[in-house]
Amino acid sequence: MKITSETILGNILTNYPETISILAHHGFHGIACPAEMWVSLEIIVKSRGILLEPLLDDLNTAIGAN
Repeated sequence: MKITSETILGNILTNYPETISILAHHGFHGIACPAEMWVSLEIIVKSRGILLEPLLDDLNTAIGAN
């Protein structure tokens, strides 16, 4: 599965726990927030001012989907 802008954060954390450090590196501090577990990456990065494409590249590289 490739991670996209529409991927729900909770699905990423459940299926790919190895991505937690990557998310933290990109500014996802406190990623266990229950409200964000059901939200897409696109919405979260917009609300936090995080660049989406570099994040997606790093996440997909980490899970071997690039």
